[in-house]
Amino acid sequence: MILRKIFTALITTIVTSLFFGVQFPLFESDGVLSNVFIYMIYIGGGTLLGGLGSMGIEKMTRNFGDARVMFSFIFHMGLTIPVIVNPFFFVYAVPVAALFFVTDEILRRRRSESVLA
Repeated sequence: MILRKIFTALITTIVTSLFFGVQFPLFESDGVLSNVFIYMIYIGGGTLLGGLGSMGIEKMTRNFGDARVMFSFIFHMGLTIPVIVNPFFFVYAVPVAALFFVTDEILRRRRSESVLA
């Protein structure tokens, strides 16, 4: 589970940093790569911390049956609540948390359907 969360955090960080770096550049005079790098630092830290919370969510919702995915999504979105102190960051936190959840679910289902699992 830990390796899957780290891999999920890595994928999420790269995809969202590229997206935000191109769509919402912080420094107009600098290139896209410097914007992507700045986003990568902050989003990477946030996704690693969110991954710790995600491990707790996964253990908590393990026995929820068919409702596990719904409750897991709600709890993942709940991890973004501390960011609401600054609404500017909340705009970034929600899509990152949603992508983290979707990526983790895809990797989780692939692992469970794998022959090696």
